[in-house]
Amino acid sequence: MGHTVYASMRTPDSSGDVLRAAAQEERLDLEVMRLDVDDSTSVASAVGDVMERSGRIDVLVNNAGILKLTSVEEAPLEEAKAVFETNVFGALRMMQAVLPEMREQGSGTIVNMSSVAGRLVSPGHGIYAATKYALEALSEAVAIETRRLGIRVIVIEPGFISTPILDKGGVVEVGDGPYAVHLKRMQSLYRNARGGADPPSAVAEVIADALDDPTRRFRYIAGKDAPPVLNGRARMTDEEWIDMGREMTDEEYFAESGRRFGADGGAGTE
Repeated sequence: MGHTVYASMRTPDSSGDVLRAAAQEERLDLEVMRLDVDDSTSVASAVGDVMERSGRIDVLVNNAGILKLTSVEEAPLEEAKAVFETNVFGALRMMQAVLPEMREQGSGTIVNMSSVAGRLVSPGHGIYAATKYALEALSEAVAIETRRLGIRVIVIEPGFISTPILDKGGVVEVGDGPYAVHLKRMQSLYRNARGGADPPSAVAEVIADALDDPTRRFRYIAGKDAPPVLNGRARMTDEEWIDMGREMTDEEYFAESGRRFGADGGAGTE
């Protein structure tokens, strides 16, 4: 595709060295830079640096995201705010920073990393899903607002992908609270997903294909588990979906999940 890629990280140090080495081995035009999407000064500095070096920004990929597995009632407010700060306001900062340059160019593409959680909500994911629903709404608004300006917006909706967010999201002390049964089931799904989750490269391939797609679609899904999950949810009424939270054994829950979505949570495993 011939892009110069600026790979940004909050703390590039050792991870940046690994990425640089991989890029050199593959002979890719890639530079690692420091960027914290939670910090407006950092965002302005990074975008200014890219403009100074390259003179234009053709594609922005908003990929920063964090996940906290918790019930809505038990979610610490400050932690919930932190998830929104990165997942929603971080993406908003980046879009606001690059859109003036793209308008001046008369072209550009914004790729926002959503999730299947931007289309459906599971127990324990209320905060995370709320950020993805918000990101999808922002993406749709920007897509409409900038359509006549030559700017395109793409939303990517991955399923389970083998990234640190999958590990961190499932590592939480559940205890025996009123919502423990739901959180433990989600942890079981995480554990089972780690072995069969698609690698990050699967999402990168979807992004690359989307950028070159002549149909210029708005939404793209990624990961082999995403289609059965989204299709399964689409076949259910809202009431049927909510009824998945009714009183039932783990065996009954995972059996129904498997029937509807092809999901095997490995009930009873550790």
